[in-house]
Amino acid sequence: MVNIIKESITEGVSQKTACEIFGINPRKFRRWVNPKPAKQRVAWNKLLEHERQAIEDAAWSSELIGKPLSHIYVHGHESGMFHASLSSVYRILKAKDMVKPLEYRRKTTAYISAHALLDEGFSLLCYDGTQFRTDSGVNIWAIPVMILPQRYLLHIGHAVNSISSEDLTRTVQEAHALIPEHLTAKLLAHSDRGSAMKSRYTKKTLKELLGAPVHFGRPHTPDDQAWIESFIKTLKYHRAAPQAFSLVDDIIRWLNRFPDIYNNDPHSSLNYVTPLQALSGQKEVILNQRKRNLEMARLLRYTAWQTSQHGSHREPSEVTMQPA
Repeated sequence: MVNIIKESITEGVSQKTACEIFGINPRKFRRWVNPKPAKQRVAWNKLLEHERQAIEDAAWSSELIGKPLSHIYVHGHESGMFHASLSSVYRILKAKDMVKPLEYRRKTTAYISAHALLDEGFSLLCYDGTQFRTDSGVNIWAIPVMILPQRYLLHIGHAVNSISSEDLTRTVQEAHALIPEHLTAKLLAHSDRGSAMKSRYTKKTLKELLGAPVHFGRPHTPDDQAWIESFIKTLKYHRAAPQAFSLVDDIIRWLNRFPDIYNNDPHSSLNYVTPLQALSGQKEVILNQRKRNLEMARLLRYTAWQTSQHGSHREPSEVTMQPA
């Protein structure tokens, strides 16, 4: 580019016009033509050679070898051997390959998922909090409590403005009183790590109530309690949910009304059996009956197809079918 501009100038084009063609400033062109020699810059606060050697010697000393860099830094100031910042000590030793690489160690404590507990035959008492707001701006917290694996909604408590440990434990105690006796033998409490959930008072009260410590999901992992998160969405956006709440009483009426609605709605995770039917032990009976109904309907459809194909009717007992 410099050579082309120079040739253009020798042929009568002005320097300004030639630079405008290439879209550069004439001053930049002149700086390119006559570059100034680069000056080597030396920091005035650069560590002296004997200071660098003192840092290295300190790192190899018997009392500091293998210690953290902070110990070497403090030793330099206390002994007067050198006076440098911690970052300077790190930089000098890093250049000499004397800094041990940082090793990230995973926690050795194994996390037991709620799904694993359900597979072992435990029942889980799950609870959480979600916020409702009236048109005037009053905040009401709903505290739903359900039991797994039946997904039966036991009770929904409420609190004004925020959830305290007393509000949470009172709601769980009211819900616990509604649990059938045969499900209390292997019952654990499970929740996320909200402030009210992990408070000392809550853990102590629930441990005395259930006879077992509270089981928590992992931090910042909503999937560990996906069922209660899914329920909260249903509670807020159910087809029968009001679009808005004018008064606090409107919210409380909806919370009191919802358990009956939810427990009698077919649930996809229960193969479209209602939570009430699952809690009462009817789930397997209903699923087996549905399976028999489908098999009979399939058999009748096959018989009707044979009749239409061959013009003859055969009894269903004579038909041999492949398994579904």
